[in-house]
Amino acid sequence: MERITNLADYKKHVFVCVNKRTEGQACCSSVAGEEIFYALKYFINMNGLAGRVFVTKTGCLGYCNRVGATVVIYPERAWFKEVTMNDLEEVKKQVMSGMS
Repeated sequence: MERITNLADYKKHVFVCVNKRTEGQACCSSVAGEEIFYALKYFINMNGLAGRVFVTKTGCLGYCNRVGATVVIYPERAWFKEVTMNDLEEVKKQVMSGMS
């Protein structure tokens, strides 16, 4: 095992739940989790933030619902549940906050 130490440019990590559950159960995959993930990845890449902001798919983050996905931004420890595609502008603002 080797520890990665060259993360000088790394500023933020965004986690997007894309968990799939049994048919009929609430889960982020059934409320556009994958679409939200790809939209945020696209936003990061198009704004030259790749390598400074990581966007990662996750399994269950514990806030299953039938409205929207769960998104978490670190190091702020900002947790958002029920995030829909309509909420992405606010999530993007949170990601951009403090970036210089």
